[in-house]
Amino acid sequence: MSEEYFYLADETVTAAEDYSQKCATRLDQIDKVLIFVIALVILMMIKESVSAVVLMKKNRELNKKAYIDLHTGLPNRSRVEELNAHYDHFDEPTAIIVFDLNDLKVVNDSLGHLAGDTLIMNFAHIIRTSIPEKYFVGRYGGDEFIALLNDVTQQDVEDIILQVQNEARCYNEFSKQIFIDFAFGYALSTHSRETNLKLLLNQADKNMYECKARMKAKKKSH
Repeated sequence: MSEEYFYLADETVTAAEDYSQKCATRLDQIDKVLIFVIALVILMMIKESVSAVVLMKKNRELNKKAYIDLHTGLPNRSRVEELNAHYDHFDEPTAIIVFDLNDLKVVNDSLGHLAGDTLIMNFAHIIRTSIPEKYFVGRYGGDEFIALLNDVTQQDVEDIILQVQNEARCYNEFSKQIFIDFAFGYALSTHSRETNLKLLLNQADKNMYECKARMKAKKKSH
């Protein structure tokens, strides 16, 4: 009986050990599967996060391009129109200067559109480098550019225009074929009690066309 008892006990212990080993093996397999699943989920989350960051970056780039004139690198008319919505009043003296190239059509017709494009790019460069970086400079369309100046006096505005004229004069001294000639007009918020950016821009544009008319009349008289 004792031998039979010990034999059964030994068999029971062996069976228990085998079962425990099988359970341990299964648990180990389950742990490996869980680790794999968790790692896969983490990788998917990282991938989604990277995709989201890339998408946000692309969206920012697209939004930026939507407001940039690709020809000159300056903000475009859409950006100017957006500014109109923000400046429904002025908390500080503000000015708008409108610049308009003269004889662009003559350059296009006589030297070709490539020369006209070069003229526009060079004029854009002169305006942007002549006007302090803190002020907005944009291409309003075609051969027309604008500068938005905050916290300025009339003398400040006239000094900036003079700087642009001087830079254009220096350019013309070295240019052999393509010369820069432009009209300008400006308007100050301090000249009107009730105004906004759109009205200011309209007034500056009107003053620019008056300047252009005077320049044409002067050329005819000579």
